[in-house]
Amino acid sequence: MFTSHTPISDQHAGTISGIVVKRQRIPERMFLSAMDGYSQELQYIGVSLFEPRLGRTKLVSLRDGGDDDEFDFIYIKEIKIDDHFKQDGASDVGAYAIRQLLHHPNLQSISSCIYILDPYEGMTQEVRDRIKAEEESEANREREARSRGEDPTPETEESLRIKEDKERRLERYARLDANQFIRNGFYQDVAIASMGGYASKKILVAARDHWEGPLSSHLTASSVEFYVGPPEIRPPTGKDAEILQLTEKKCNDYTYSGGNVIDRARSDEYIEECSRLIQEGGSLARSHALHAACALNDPTIVQCIIDMDSTTIESRDVNNTTPTMVAAVAAAGRSTNQGYALAQPVIDVLLAASADISAVTTNGQTAYGMFKSQREGYTQMLQAMCGRPVQSDSRLVPGLAQLEAKLMPSGGPTMADQSGGDSAEPGIINYGDEDMDDDGDY
Repeated sequence: MFTSHTPISDQHAGTISGIVVKRQRIPERMFLSAMDGYSQELQYIGVSLFEPRLGRTKLVSLRDGGDDDEFDFIYIKEIKIDDHFKQDGASDVGAYAIRQLLHHPNLQSISSCIYILDPYEGMTQEVRDRIKAEEESEANREREARSRGEDPTPETEESLRIKEDKERRLERYARLDANQFIRNGFYQDVAIASMGGYASKKILVAARDHWEGPLSSHLTASSVEFYVGPPEIRPPTGKDAEILQLTEKKCNDYTYSGGNVIDRARSDEYIEECSRLIQEGGSLARSHALHAACALNDPTIVQCIIDMDSTTIESRDVNNTTPTMVAAVAAAGRSTNQGYALAQPVIDVLLAASADISAVTTNGQTAYGMFKSQREGYTQMLQAMCGRPVQSDSRLVPGLAQLEAKLMPSGGPTMADQSGGDSAEPGIINYGDEDMDDDGDY
């Protein structure tokens, strides 16, 4: 571990502390164990950015920028700039201190550098103290609510506003913390950020080639946008949950048996009950009612929901899937000895309403790919149960080719569709030998 002091003339301006990881000294297959044994943060970095066998980078961008497991990497734990030298967070002191560190003659063996953004490092002590007091006050309020048996975090308009204000404030200070690194060639790799969780907005990386160039300006650094992943979607509550329960009940009380797609009597009844809940504050989109109706194969309720709120057709549920994806997965399990029915009312209703069949999940699969993956799973299960091969060729299974054609994206299947959702994310290196022994066996 190292700590570097940053002097400005005779004044102390701040400190940088971090860890130099000598990958070549860590025994093979022990890389993640070594990271885990040091700290939780280093464990997370190890899992997110490096493969377990030799500590090689997972990122194409780092590899192409000069990162090599034969060299060391640095994890900068924190950079502290004294309040006197902070100028709205755009501190030349911080940017030049990082540059001095990365070009120090004693650290010429490093090939990459990692930093986890800390918005509190961008604040003055006065701001930190104020925010800490606010957080302690909020924690006390929640404890008191629990002691009274109340919901400690009720979602009111006021509580949501306070939460949004806090998130915006932390985002602003995270930006100020990031700028001094961005000026030295650091960046947020989307391949890692898109995985969500801790990495979604936190990790900045750079390889030797990235920090060799001149410092960029404050304006250039501040114009670099952070990657923003898909928004977190919560399960429905309150009137939204009641709409979902109503939808599931109506669908479960009905079994589609062919004939007319839309049952007007059931449609009018559902619309009346659902409209009442919407007037009381419920939302069809937030309730994920269309997802439920698609999963339960009820074309009447599917049509009702689309007619009442057309935005639901591209809405996402807690799994970040669209109603069309849910319908495709459900359809995969409805094959019989005669194959698949040519009539697929739910999917047909969605397509008639211009559902986007090119939409993808977080791992890049479309509805077509999810159908293929689910069907393959069912095929494997049937083969295990029957003890014999089950026909899977779409040309030989009645109705299968027609159903696949309905779901096929205009640009063809994605890479994730073709690999069953297991393909490497763009920008992620798959070495393919993590579990190999010295003889090349797994």
